[in-house]
Amino acid sequence: MANINSFDYWMEQLANRTEGTKVHYARYLRKFCEWVAKNPDELIEMQKATRNHTEDLRENRVLEGKVRAFMKHLEDEGKSISTRKLAYSGILSFFELNLYPLDMHPQDRPNGEARGSRIPEKQEIVRMVNAAKSRMYRAAILALKDSGLRISDLVQLRWSDIEDLGEGFWGWKVLTRKRKVQATPFVGPETTEALKLLNRKSERVFPINAHSLSNAMVQIISATGLKDLSAHGLRKFFNVELQAARVPREWRYQMMGKKTGAYDENRLTKLFAAYREAYNNLRVYGAGVNAEVEKLKKSLEELRAENQELRQRLNGYTLSNDQVAELLRRIEKLEKQAQKQK
Repeated sequence: MANINSFDYWMEQLANRTEGTKVHYARYLRKFCEWVAKNPDELIEMQKATRNHTEDLRENRVLEGKVRAFMKHLEDEGKSISTRKLAYSGILSFFELNLYPLDMHPQDRPNGEARGSRIPEKQEIVRMVNAAKSRMYRAAILALKDSGLRISDLVQLRWSDIEDLGEGFWGWKVLTRKRKVQATPFVGPETTEALKLLNRKSERVFPINAHSLSNAMVQIISATGLKDLSAHGLRKFFNVELQAARVPREWRYQMMGKKTGAYDENRLTKLFAAYREAYNNLRVYGAGVNAEVEKLKKSLEELRAENQELRQRLNGYTLSNDQVAELLRRIEKLEKQAQKQK
């Protein structure tokens, strides 16, 4: 029987995993191989030899020790906890699926909280859009913040998939690539205006693969000088802004392509009504102006309330001439302030 190529065999066993997962697993296995100066077949041969109980039992745990040391090496290089966990899972997967699993302990797994990229502020998203060098990249940034989709799902969008919902809102259906979830995403006027400027020669709205668009996003964010941001932060932005607008968690998840229960709301009309009502939270242009207008409105209401209170006091009490004159002066002052607020 011909020798089995351990790497190819592993890739075949990972057939039901996403392409992204397979790429990342393969990358870190190769890094581990370079670090220990062994190829994948040699690693399996080393592990296979541990099944032959030697006189020195320590020889049965050589590879486990090297994996622990490699994790420390990645930490010393400044790799994030998410990266180290991914590398650890990939290496263990290689041995497990080749039927020669490593005997690791729970405490060997890299520990720490994976916070990932932070949530961008609205003005930071505008800076990202301004730093983009093409209409397609600008539209992609706005679409990601409006829909909450992953890049891998956004690039699937075709012009024929889009349903015009009116007033600058578009919606469509998409089967997510990572979790195979039937999502119901929407985008609002800020995005649709940018999408209308794109070239329609291609059937796909974004004629680019997910890897290339992801790399472009890294370069755009780098050009802004913003720290701790990534394209995934736009997905977080979508979620927290709709949460602030009181859109139910399951509805948000349905829109952005995260798993929900079998009985959760998935009717486009219901979801869209909630999205449209909450859209102002997702706007990044004029957000500061809108906030100032709301502040002025609140101040005006407070002035009106105080004015009304003073008038009631004036009508309800017998006051001296001096007190009446003072109250009238205060009322006149408040009314002038209210007029300026308008």
